[in-house]
Amino acid sequence: MADDIWRLMRHCMDKMVQGDLAYARLVFRTSRMSFGVHAELGQWFFASVSSMAFVGAVALIDAENTANDVTFPEEALPDIQAMADMSVDVAHRAGVPLVGYLVAEGLTGRQMGDRTIARELVTFLRGEDTVRRVHALRRSVQAAAEETLNLPTGVDTVAALRVQADMMLIQQLDQTLAELSGGDSLYSGARTVSAVLAAGRTARSVLYIAPGVEGGTAIRLDAPETGHELCRSIALPALGLEEVQSHLEKLRAPLAAEPPLVKRRDRAVREAHATVADAVWKPVLDAWPDLLGGRVALVPLGQSALLPLYSAPVNGIPVCGLLDLTVVPSGNALMFAAGWPRPARIDPLIVADPWYHDGAGGKPIPFTVPEARRIAAVHGVRPLILRDQNTGAADPEGHDRLRGLTGPSDGAAGRSASPAPPGLAQQMTSSNLIHLAGHGSLDGQSPLESTILLGQPLTLSSLLGHDLQRGTTVVLSACHLAGIGTQLPGEQLGFPAALLAMGASSVIAALWAVPDSEQTVQMMATLHEELRAGRPPSAALGKVVARAAADGFRPTAWGPFTHFGA
Repeated sequence: MADDIWRLMRHCMDKMVQGDLAYARLVFRTSRMSFGVHAELGQWFFASVSSMAFVGAVALIDAENTANDVTFPEEALPDIQAMADMSVDVAHRAGVPLVGYLVAEGLTGRQMGDRTIARELVTFLRGEDTVRRVHALRRSVQAAAEETLNLPTGVDTVAALRVQADMMLIQQLDQTLAELSGGDSLYSGARTVSAVLAAGRTARSVLYIAPGVEGGTAIRLDAPETGHELCRSIALPALGLEEVQSHLEKLRAPLAAEPPLVKRRDRAVREAHATVADAVWKPVLDAWPDLLGGRVALVPLGQSALLPLYSAPVNGIPVCGLLDLTVVPSGNALMFAAGWPRPARIDPLIVADPWYHDGAGGKPIPFTVPEARRIAAVHGVRPLILRDQNTGAADPEGHDRLRGLTGPSDGAAGRSASPAPPGLAQQMTSSNLIHLAGHGSLDGQSPLESTILLGQPLTLSSLLGHDLQRGTTVVLSACHLAGIGTQLPGEQLGFPAALLAMGASSVIAALWAVPDSEQTVQMMATLHEELRAGRPPSAALGKVVARAAADGFRPTAWGPFTHFGA
């Protein structure tokens, strides 16, 4: 059976490569079948070739749909998600991590990619520096391919797979050079060269974290000018798909419990941090100790994006304090976020909403007001406080007051309700440092309907109608807004990916419920002091988180915050 499926897939693939696009849909189906059968048999070479055929079919179908102004079929997205979940680990087992990188970039973040592809990166992607980088990368990959070709190989060998992956990347590089030399603009979209260009631009190593069926994989990508091998990989035995799901369930239950008990929540976060350190950071830093003190962009695939990868302590220090760390949905997102220089002058917008009424006993979050005022004082501006403070009754001892909605909000009640100004979204587009403090709500089923409550619910879908200034930094001091949709986690749909696609270079947001407390106020004020002093946002947040941990702040206060972007 495996041989028959393999021959059928190769026949369809040959027809597709020869230009018969009708075969792309057949390759989509047969390569998925071939991948599943060969992965089950432990035949990693055949499974990896199948995953590359699948990526090629997806790219052709996507191009055809785009040309006909048709969206990618939604019914096909779960198959793409499943392939993305499993292919990276299979590529590592086959000994060709470059295939894992190509598959990861080819199959993830497609929906936000549609938004991003419409935005030209003229400043970043035009000019001698970009052309030089692309030529250097092409020479490096070509040399590796020629070296492999000189080895005695058969048609179905790992060496042949390496050549195939190299040639796929060379084809993308040639297409990029043709566009640049021909005067065309290069766009940030589903391009496999994006992460390498971004790695060189940002001087970061790009680290893909991919859970698999039987353990996970980390793939490290470095720009050619670093002198490192382009792609390397290691196994992460404790990061299987089932383990990730189990870790998330153990973390979510105490954080979502009512009433929100302080000790139980803190213990759950400490356990999650220990798990992430053991499953990810300790093996990664043991294999690549040169990452310590360096700059790293982390691309967590699937539901691993919901783990506290940014703040997990290693030897007692949050990893974001040991290296300049950022998280991105994809290499494309990193390229786009790095495409514009940071603004020379800060134009801040500081907004807070301390009160809401959900009809079910929801509580105000009074510490958002002093937070906004302290931050505004750092920048010498006035904050926008959307409603009068109303603290309500004190919380029972040992309970948390959280910046998250417990039910649907009408967005209008409170002692002195004052709806958000109609032009709030427009005000955001004229600022380059935006701080929003209020109740956040993640809609896992429809992530683009996730909201932050600022007088009235401000949905992510409503913000997508606007463009931010290039290089903007956005801080979301609210619950859950670093989260992603649960239906297709590979798409990384949520506030961070959307705001990066809108033009932000940095987004700071929280994975879970943020305590409304003096500790949160202190962290946010210190963050803005660092930003005002000129420290890059990723390094600024890393310093703040590490300092909060050292000063004994609660892990629920500093643990959820993550930096996304460049």
